[in-house]
Amino acid sequence: MILAALALAATPTPPLPSRERVGAPQAREGEGAQVAAIDRVIRASNLAGEVLVAKGDRILLDRAYGTVAPGGGSRHKVGASWRLASITKQVTAVSVMRMVERGDLLLDGPLDSSDPALKGITVRMLLQHHSGLANPDDTPAATGQMPAFYRAVRPDLRYCSSKIGTPGAPFAYNNCDYLVLGERLEAGEGEAGEIDNALIPGTYGGQTVPGFVGGKAEPKFNLMTFGAAGALTGTARSVFAFDRQLMTGKLLKPAALAELWKPEGRGSYQALGQWVFPGKLAGCAAPKRIVQRDGEIQGVQTRNFIFPDDDLVVIVFTNRSSDDFKFGEVWEGKGFTYDLLSAAACGLRPN
Repeated sequence: MILAALALAATPTPPLPSRERVGAPQAREGEGAQVAAIDRVIRASNLAGEVLVAKGDRILLDRAYGTVAPGGGSRHKVGASWRLASITKQVTAVSVMRMVERGDLLLDGPLDSSDPALKGITVRMLLQHHSGLANPDDTPAATGQMPAFYRAVRPDLRYCSSKIGTPGAPFAYNNCDYLVLGERLEAGEGEAGEIDNALIPGTYGGQTVPGFVGGKAEPKFNLMTFGAAGALTGTARSVFAFDRQLMTGKLLKPAALAELWKPEGRGSYQALGQWVFPGKLAGCAAPKRIVQRDGEIQGVQTRNFIFPDDDLVVIVFTNRSSDDFKFGEVWEGKGFTYDLLSAAACGLRPN
C-alpha cells in the first residue's frame, strides 16, 4: 500500500493540558470575542465531535463537543484519532503533485500503469474523477450493509479496471480513481523517503472514534479497502500541520500549489483532490477564496477548510452520519458550515 508515502511518523502532537483549549495566551486582541462566537455556533448546532480553528500558526480553538454515543456516556476528547475519510484524497493529491514537480509523473500524460486497461487515462482525469473507472459503490450490498468492495480484506484493484467508460467522461465521484493513483505512488521509488515528516502523521486503519448512523453503531467494513482514497487516520492537529505546510510552501512550490488549487472551470470548482471557490459569507464585504475537502465514511464526517488569502484553517470532525448531522454548504447561505465559516472568517457574532 501507499502507507509509507502518506501515513508518516511526524513530530508528535503537542500535549493538551485539558479537554478543551482556547488559544490564550496565544490569542490576540479581539480574538476572544471571535472564539466565543465560533463556540456559540458549534454549540447551537449540537455537533458531536471536534473543531479546530487556527490563524497562521496560532490555534484559536481546539475543542471537543458532545458525547461519543448518541445516547450519552463518555464525551468526545480533544486529540482523539479519527478516520480522515476523503481528506486522504487531499493528501494523495499533494503526493501526486510532488511527483509531478520532480518530473517523475506527467499530470496530463499517461498513467504509466502495468494494467493495459488503463491506457488513455491521465493522472488529472483520476484526480478530478473523469476516468470512467468502475465504482466500488456499485458492488453488491445487503440491506443496511456496506458494498462488498469495502468488506474485503484489501482493495480489489482488478475490479477498478474491470469496466471502464470513456476516459475524460463527465464527472463521476469514484474511490477507484484514488486507489489507482495510490498504486502508482507506491511504485514511485524514493517517494517515501522524500515525504518523510512532511504530510499527515497517522496511519491506515487502526483504532479511531466510532461512527453512528441513525443513532446506531455503523455497519461493519474494512477501512483498509479505502486505501489512498479514504483510509488515512489522524488527529485534528495532524490535519492542521498538513494544512500549514501546504499553505507555507513546505510541501509544494508556488507553481505546483497553484495547479493543485486551480478549479477545472466550465462551471466546476473542482481542483485536484479538493474544491476551490469564492465563498460569500455573512459579515464579509467580498467573497473569500475557500479550499474545501469533505469526507464521509459511514458514521464519520470530516471537513477541512483552508482560507489561503486569510491564513485561516477550520477543521471539523463528527461521528454522526450525514443523515444525522447536516453540514450544509456555503453557497446555500445558511446552515452550520455557512454560520461557522462566517464566524471564523468574517467575525460574524450571532446572538
